[in-house]
Amino acid sequence: MEKSIRILIILIMTTGMVSGDSVTPDKEKYTPTEGSSVTLSCKYETSSNDIYLYCLLWYLQHPGSSPQFLIVDYSGIITNTDSTKWTLTHEKEDNRVDLHISSTEVTDSALYYCTLQPTVTENSETLQRPRTSDYGEKVINRQVNEYVLM
Repeated sequence: MEKSIRILIILIMTTGMVSGDSVTPDKEKYTPTEGSSVTLSCKYETSSNDIYLYCLLWYLQHPGSSPQFLIVDYSGIITNTDSTKWTLTHEKEDNRVDLHISSTEVTDSALYYCTLQPTVTENSETLQRPRTSDYGEKVINRQVNEYVLM
């Protein structure tokens, strides 16, 4: 017998967002069958002229647990938790970010958070991107240390 998996997307707008920025789900609930793939989609609006200065992040939260970081598109560089289960597609022309979950399992039943976070605010200085070898670790550590999603 196929088991249904319940997935609920909660959208969090993190601090530091610019007035006029928003994130909305295409659907709020998904019910894939076990073993199937599912794509969770969020549309965003931003008053920034340069979406490359934003982080688009996905987290999941199991009942009674803290949110767990899954994957981020950090100014065009995608970093995840070493799992091939989660992939991210950023459709800049459509202002949409998709989280693809392959081979769903009952343990994938959770709340999923889609967030939009500016990476640079109120700074007119030129910033240098970290070396590629340091990039993923810095992005992951930044999310774990700075974001508390409720």
